[in-house]
Amino acid sequence: MGVKVSGTIGVGQMLLRLDTTAKRRVLRELYAQAYRTRDLARRFAPHDLGNLEEAIKVRPEQQGPLRDGAGRFARQEIEVYIDMEMSVPERPGKTIGDYAYEIHEHLYPYGPWQLGQRSIAKQQGQSEQVGGGFLERAAEEIEEQLDKVLLDILRDL
Repeated sequence: MGVKVSGTIGVGQMLLRLDTTAKRRVLRELYAQAYRTRDLARRFAPHDLGNLEEAIKVRPEQQGPLRDGAGRFARQEIEVYIDMEMSVPERPGKTIGDYAYEIHEHLYPYGPWQLGQRSIAKQQGQSEQVGGGFLERAAEEIEEQLDKVLLDILRDL
């Protein structure tokens, strides 16, 4: 008695397509959420010194799959970060890194330091809270939705 199996090549191709489609959709959504985190952190960031808002960036900027030296797809990480080497126009010779950590950790609502005049003006023009912990608060807000969005992508496949 023999067993005949058919359709295994078609199933294999379907699984490969599913894997590729899922990775592409998830990667696209991760980039979208990283840019949303960046934009929200910029709205939360104080505006008294330099160009702190513009120093909040996403890396890598490239939104395609990465390959290693052998041409294989490589693991990709997306990072929202503060460019600590960016210059401060109002203070020649100074960089964002000279004050960004202190502002992030010690400015209200994360610490005892109070907002400056320009940050207060920025706060009056928006509903988001300007002040310390700007990057962390943005990440926490986006993270609440991220799992749901990714789960929805996987359900739709």
